Amino acid sequence: MLYIPVEVNRHPVKAFVDSGAQTTIMSPSCAESCGIMRLIDRRYSGVAKGVGTAQILGRVHSADIQIGNATMSCSFTVMEGKDVDLLLGLDMLKRFQAVIDLRSNKLVFGDGNEVSFLGEAELPKYLEEAQQNEPTISGPNGTEIGTQTGTVKPSSSSSSTANGGAFQGQGHTLASSSSARGKAPITPNGPHSTPATSQPQPQPPQPPSSTPSSSQPSVAHPKASIDQLQNLGFSRDQAIAALDACEGNVEYAAGLLFQG
Repeated sequence: MLYIPVEVNRHPVKAFVDSGAQTTIMSPSCAESCGIMRLIDRRYSGVAKGVGTAQILGRVHSADIQIGNATMSCSFTVMEGKDVDLLLGLDMLKRFQAVIDLRSNKLVFGDGNEVSFLGEAELPKYLEEAQQNEPTISGPNGTEIGTQTGTVKPSSSSSSTANGGAFQGQGHTLASSSSARGKAPITPNGPHSTPATSQPQPQPPQPPSSTPSSSQPSVAHPKASIDQLQNLGFSRDQAIAALDACEGNVEYAAGLLFQG
């Protein structure tokens, strides 16, 4: 999630940048903390209907918001039922020609004003609480996906912190499961293991093969998918392991790696 620090009536607020929202919204508790409840035009009160309902207290037609080194006049709706204090919607982003620059991790305005997005440790505490109590649906390979934030949570049976934080979920070893894309498991009598006894074991005759065998198992995932995960800072083994666990889905694999 993208948050920036702002000030409303000299009161510091962590604002959520959401280009998917049509209008800028403030919670009643934030409006009260900022001392602007008196500016609410109650003629615009009502009920917002969508996925559930929310009570609209009214609209503030003009309030000064300090963003970076500039003061901007903003209008917004005061509405209950939101988990954020202030949501900067598309109306304000378009009005001030804001650009979400993920390469530099900044919100850039048309006049050259730049504001860095907050780091994970600086995000509001209620986000962590909301994710813990968030309803989930079942994802691939035992993962769970948050219905509100889309957060991918690994299965409880997988350990992502063992061996120095390396991913240890299903598919960590390419040939660990005979059911994973037809790969045969390495058995005690396989070519990479040491026999348990010194007695030679009888082997059935093998038909001649015109194709030389490879000592390395073939990778079943597209190179582009592996490169995409490596570009996020993960090793090739971690990328392949996550793709195995998520049946080749790059987005689920990335989410699983970041959760680790």
